Amino acid sequence: MENLTEKEIKCIRYLANEMSKENRSVFEIELSIDDELQLLYKRYRKIWMLYPSDNVRLIPKLSQQKIQGKIQKKKSFKKIYSVAAILIIALLAGISAIYFSESFNYTNLKIADKGERKQFFLPDSSRVVLNSESILKYNENFSHPREVWLNGEAFFEVTKNPENPFIVHTDDIEVKVKGTSFGVNTLGKEQTISLATGKVNVFLKSTKDEVNLLPNEQLIWNSLNNEVIKRNFDPEKVLAWKEDILFLDNILFSEAIHKINEFYGVVFSIEGEYIENQRITGAFKDQSLEEFISSLEFITNVKIVEISPQQFTIKTSDEN
Repeated sequence: MENLTEKEIKCIRYLANEMSKENRSVFEIELSIDDELQLLYKRYRKIWMLYPSDNVRLIPKLSQQKIQGKIQKKKSFKKIYSVAAILIIALLAGISAIYFSESFNYTNLKIADKGERKQFFLPDSSRVVLNSESILKYNENFSHPREVWLNGEAFFEVTKNPENPFIVHTDDIEVKVKGTSFGVNTLGKEQTISLATGKVNVFLKSTKDEVNLLPNEQLIWNSLNNEVIKRNFDPEKVLAWKEDILFLDNILFSEAIHKINEFYGVVFSIEGEYIENQRITGAFKDQSLEEFISSLEFITNVKIVEISPQQFTIKTSDEN
């Protein structure tokens, strides 16, 4: 741990959510322009997602006094991080050599990078579309049952097999199907299961509740208060991203900016309340970033200025 570089520590603190909002924003900007930092971040993110979360949760049971004693000895750190951050740094640094050794064979791993939608097929011929900055893993022995682990957002078209259920695991939810198509989104405080065809059974780990969904039904679970909402939805709008379509349905610019940033893997920011309160509607299919910027300027009467690679400011068109 003492040999970690400053960039490695930044990556780990970002993953451990041990940065302030301002520092996270700075890190994300650095990540977009620093190739070395990008490689380090991808490396530690892979380790982070592969290591079983239950084992990480056991760490706080260690002796508090021993932990604090170790922290005091780390004079090379410019400031004292929280116990969780120190332990996570030690954990990731310790297992990184194992993960990147040739003998490591924990799971199959699929990663969609920033602004990428990755399509692939599982061993049973089920199709998966993985959304930007999402990770899916599954064991080599993909048989009975068929199980995958998801962090992020994905769309599944599951090959029907009544004798062998297909299960999607997340930290908080378990989705069981036999042959159907549906989307799972674990990003944010509101996690969603959106059923296009067939039927699914959703198990909420925190409350032990089970909810069945039928086509065009969506389950929304609030991870902060355990509130569950079941409602109808429009698959063509909600699941448009899987067809490489950015769909914005009459929403405020201030709300749309997060979807735009996530879809293209860049950082757009807005100058002025006038633009923030402006509404935007549009379906942008198979558009490159440059084409999207041109379209957005045309339909919303704004001017988009490049501040640095992968960072843009949106301002009113009458500004210089």
